[in-house]
Amino acid sequence: MTLRKSICTSRPVSRTARKTISASHASDEDGSDHDSDESLSSNEPAAINNNCKNLYFIPDPNLRSDEVNMRRNVFYTEALVRFTEMHLIYPARGHFAILDPDVRLDDGKHMKRVLIDKWLLLVIEMHRKYSHYFDFKVIRWENFLSWLMKGDVEHPETGPCQGADIVLGAIDYTTEYVTNVNGITRQNYQQFDEKMDTFSRLIKVWPPIPFSRRGAFKLRRLQILDEIATTITHTPRPASSLWDGEGIPSGKVLKRTHSAYGKHVYLPSSPPPSVDELRGACDLPGRQWIVQDWVPTLRQLGEYKVYFIEKEVVWISVARLGEDGGEWHTVDSHHQIRSLEHVAAMLQAGPIVDDYLFSMDPPQYSPMTSDLVLFARDTLEGLIARDRDHDGYSLLSEWCRMDIGIFEQGGMCSYFVNEVETNIALGLFGEGCGAAVMDPLARLWYSLLGLSL
Repeated sequence: MTLRKSICTSRPVSRTARKTISASHASDEDGSDHDSDESLSSNEPAAINNNCKNLYFIPDPNLRSDEVNMRRNVFYTEALVRFTEMHLIYPARGHFAILDPDVRLDDGKHMKRVLIDKWLLLVIEMHRKYSHYFDFKVIRWENFLSWLMKGDVEHPETGPCQGADIVLGAIDYTTEYVTNVNGITRQNYQQFDEKMDTFSRLIKVWPPIPFSRRGAFKLRRLQILDEIATTITHTPRPASSLWDGEGIPSGKVLKRTHSAYGKHVYLPSSPPPSVDELRGACDLPGRQWIVQDWVPTLRQLGEYKVYFIEKEVVWISVARLGEDGGEWHTVDSHHQIRSLEHVAAMLQAGPIVDDYLFSMDPPQYSPMTSDLVLFARDTLEGLIARDRDHDGYSLLSEWCRMDIGIFEQGGMCSYFVNEVETNIALGLFGEGCGAAVMDPLARLWYSLLGLSL
């Protein structure tokens, strides 16, 4: 398979032209990736680029290489094609990435490279002002890591991120990069940590490294959520504690810190792991297993995914566990949110077998003023107040996704936060929220670049 390239003009893109506009990356027929990083550069006069901002992006290597996530890749591609077919695009420069019409979206070998970088570029180009100019470059994680560990990190101009005003992307401590992707071992993990700190002091990185690192320690965040539930929202939560390293708890959920994408999670219905398996998964610093009460309504009802950008709710969807209790999948979005009283009454009446948290009826009120959103906003304010660094900054004030379940106790229902996600690759690109987050996401990234919309 070959993806074609073309430079967009400042004229509206026709339906025919959009089908031939290309990707910044290509994959070979055998699914292998090209090694070079690619810059989406301008065909405009150089004199105009005096105020150019250089935005570099590191795609998530787990999504690109993990066969389990192939369905996610298909979703990104389909969503991007749908969006560009529905809107007139007035690009001033750069590329828009659309697969050639003959590419089969259900063929995994054609989807080896995830298309998040094209989605990012589309977000920015759709909203840029003609008075602002920037270059967008995609950096392979492997190339960045090789330079970081072997190169002169004190001089970023010697590496793949030379000239960057900001680096976005997948430098994230919650995923399995350190064991599955980049080959970092226990022996050089400290060196990796120190070099990342040095790099982020010299070049702006978003999300900031200290917050990515902090988010990996899930037990601390669970403790903060417990405190917020007690002092602010006055709602019950499932109990959490550290695994004692001995027996396998029965009827509980096991979650490991420093992990994402549903890895290292054992539900009561999962085949039980052995003690040796659990211990072996904690071979790098900071990794711990958390034991948490199982909440049956997560299987019955699913959970809301509430997306915040700059502390405003921009999208709400619902996800449910698969039939085998495995991967979460989105089932609906943005219809009428059912009240807790309605959900409690239905739970009392009998088992709920259909997707239920959203009604298909026309909204009788704005979803953004529902009790769910008020609960989410109160929780976010509490998290931000406890998450700020010494300068008063918190990544949560810029972006997060809050996964909210329903806790049923004594015939009464209340909300609880199951997870808070700040990994942009995992949290932003999926679940049907693409078009809805474009405007607020573009405003955020422009502000990070010192620009405005």
